[in-house]
Amino acid sequence: MSGRDQGGSPRSDAAAARDRLAAVAFVASLLGHRARNQLATIRAALELLNAGMEANMPPEYRATLLREMDALVGDFNLGVDTIRCDFGPLERIPVQEAIEGVLGEFEPFAERAGVRLERRFDPAAGTVLADFGLLRLVLLNLLRNSLQALGGVGAPVVAVSAGPADGRCQVEVGDNGPGVAGELRARIFLEPVTGWGGTGLGLILCRDAMTVMGGTIRLVGLPSGIGARFRMDFAA
Repeated sequence: MSGRDQGGSPRSDAAAARDRLAAVAFVASLLGHRARNQLATIRAALELLNAGMEANMPPEYRATLLREMDALVGDFNLGVDTIRCDFGPLERIPVQEAIEGVLGEFEPFAERAGVRLERRFDPAAGTVLADFGLLRLVLLNLLRNSLQALGGVGAPVVAVSAGPADGRCQVEVGDNGPGVAGELRARIFLEPVTGWGGTGLGLILCRDAMTVMGGTIRLVGLPSGIGARFRMDFAA
């Protein structure tokens, strides 16, 4: 993150320390209960191996262990990638190609959660002035938020769209979950708040990443209870 606050003045050591601690907490929250269950399963298997009881591990059990391990590694990598803020000079990036690359990475998580990913691309979207690392960070955070919000929703869907609007490229990520609670809407990009667990740091990182790229991000005003939609406008 930047060493300066939004007004351009040097940030205090205490503020920088809070950011670092929040980032670590954010990664930990992404792993959470599911990761602890996965580790418990893997440890039980290691105990059997240590006791020389390989014969008690049928092929289907071993296949389950591999799936658990893959899921654990995937969750960890996603957690790290949603706070990785290294970036380089801005350049013209084909927007559909960039988004498809991120969606391809995210597809296994969506499939595991039973969530359908929809793509809605206007060929006229063309290119965006961006850094791929920062664009990826924003998309991964928004996709992850949608996945968390869709727990328990029937026929869950996350839709990603891109197209031109007012001379700029506009990208949206939306879902058919319960939406963002009214009392959180004015604060989600300003302080670490969340309705789904974790620290809420992800949307602050999204805001900062879009600012670095000369763009903006906002929550589209939708009636409560019919989903959430986040809109990114990139510099022309």
